[in-house]
Amino acid sequence: MNCTEVESRLVDVVDGRLDPVATVRLHAHIEGCADCRTRAAFWRSAVPKMRGRAPDPPDAMSVRRMQVEIERLIAAETATPAPPVSRRWPRLFLPATLTLLGAAAILLALRAPSKPLAPSPAADPAANDGYATLTRLTGTLTIGGRAEAAAARLPADREIVLAAATEAELTLDRGSTLRINGPARLRLGGTARAVEVRLDAGTLDAAVAHRLAGETFAVATPELHVVVRGTKFTVAATTTGSSVRVSEGRVAVRFADGSERPVGAGESASWPAPAAPPPSEAPAASALAISPTAAAEARPTCGAVVRACEEAGRAARRSMRSGDAARALRLIAAGSHDARDPNATCSSSLIACEDELRYLRAEAFRQEGALDEAVAAYHQLDRHGAPAAMRQNALYAAAQIEERQGQRVQAHSDYERALGAAPEGALREEALVGSMESAAALGDARRAGKLARRYLETFPGGLRVATARRLAEPGARP
Repeated sequence: MNCTEVESRLVDVVDGRLDPVATVRLHAHIEGCADCRTRAAFWRSAVPKMRGRAPDPPDAMSVRRMQVEIERLIAAETATPAPPVSRRWPRLFLPATLTLLGAAAILLALRAPSKPLAPSPAADPAANDGYATLTRLTGTLTIGGRAEAAAARLPADREIVLAAATEAELTLDRGSTLRINGPARLRLGGTARAVEVRLDAGTLDAAVAHRLAGETFAVATPELHVVVRGTKFTVAATTTGSSVRVSEGRVAVRFADGSERPVGAGESASWPAPAAPPPSEAPAASALAISPTAAAEARPTCGAVVRACEEAGRAARRSMRSGDAARALRLIAAGSHDARDPNATCSSSLIACEDELRYLRAEAFRQEGALDEAVAAYHQLDRHGAPAAMRQNALYAAAQIEERQGQRVQAHSDYERALGAAPEGALREEALVGSMESAAALGDARRAGKLARRYLETFPGGLRVATARRLAEPGARP
């Protein structure tokens, strides 16, 4: 080999991709060439460092923006006849074309076809102040002696009785799910934002959607009071006592004697406590009583919590790219933490990571085809203090789903809120178009005309100029 051939293969030899004959020839040249030895030493050191500094893949919000931009460009290409081009144009626009194709490849890798989902049963909130819907029932469930059927809206603060061998699934308004096995007796107290489930008998499996600041979710039995923010756990109440077993996340358990204990994934707790083992087998510390000082010392450090959150986000993105949205949801639930738990010095870093997990959760629901859950998750991102760009992305995505489901009023409201969340944001044109067209679909000609005139002033060369001009005319019909 000469020096040029050796230099062109240095990265391959560092990665071990050369065949044995080429490797021997390359090293034979290096042994007698000081310049190539220097270059080889440089590349052995540089290649791992360069790979270590490779940028992270785009986050979910960036991917959504690329998706919208690609759709906008495709729509513009379809709506406008292509002008004649000279022979130099392909050469001039080749880099831009390659960039667009790369963005499209990222989107195709992340998005999987959504599975159709039947719309959830509608309910009139004015007629029932409960926050739960009976989505699945096998057996007999009664309230006040009256048998209920699947799709029924369950009232709050009324005793719910499940007969023996009955299985029921309840979907709560904030995205959580309860599965109860009979015989069982329970009450749904509180509100959708402050859930208080009273389980007097039976077994309850809960999958709790992540709660926002100020929201609570608790399950109480005669012996236990379990408080969670976003996790999966099982609570059982029998005549001999109560128990809780956590499968994902963590809960705080308060026992009948007033003591408290945190319970994490894979752990369980019960009351009355099981009999202590013989002295030779007794654990070094009580499993049911941990002092506040010991609990604080056992709490993970701020850096560890942030790293765990970021790793959960990376793992969830990998699962979504492979089309496994269900696994992504499990990873997100396990990696979510309360941003108020660690020291204040890292709260901002953890809040930013938690926001990304929440957005990924909404996108995973959307990819899974759970559109109602996706909309609820997007709405949870619309809160005071949240980044404006994230709120705009979430509200616009929720409006798109609602529009496809025929929920025109909700879609118009979310388009308007998306526009107000970031008036100069990257999706301002799309949000303005959505607000304008949804107002027209609702028959609000005055609002549609006002938005149309605003669109013509802001985007005189936009994609919906023709529609905006029609709606802006006095007396125009939507």
